[in-house]
Amino acid sequence: MRDELFRIMNLVKDRKLTPEQALELLETMGFFSEPKQSSTEKKRMFYIQVRSNDGDKVDVKIPVGLAQMLKLSLPVLQEKLPNVDLNFLSNQLDEAMKSLSQMDGDIINITSSDGTTVRIFVD
Repeated sequence: MRDELFRIMNLVKDRKLTPEQALELLETMGFFSEPKQSSTEKKRMFYIQVRSNDGDKVDVKIPVGLAQMLKLSLPVLQEKLPNVDLNFLSNQLDEAMKSLSQMDGDIINITSSDGTTVRIFVD
């Protein structure tokens, strides 16, 4: 956690994050949270599972809170992607986080004619 805090402080120092953005990010990361989650509480996860008819498997498991971490990289991308509206992208990430935090269960569940399945869900 110390490294993340240091990285955020440097982004503020370099004017790549506003103090308000840094505070929001730190709150999201749990720096100022109530006492830590008990071990019985599980973190919400975003899952992507693909099962092919040939036996191939793909499993991706991402903490729902990770989208907030993606916002850390946006100011750095501004120089490399000057034609991309990163404020819009940041707002879209916020909306996605709100939606995911309210969802539970399947978002997408597809079975193709050859038996391949794709399942995207929040648990």
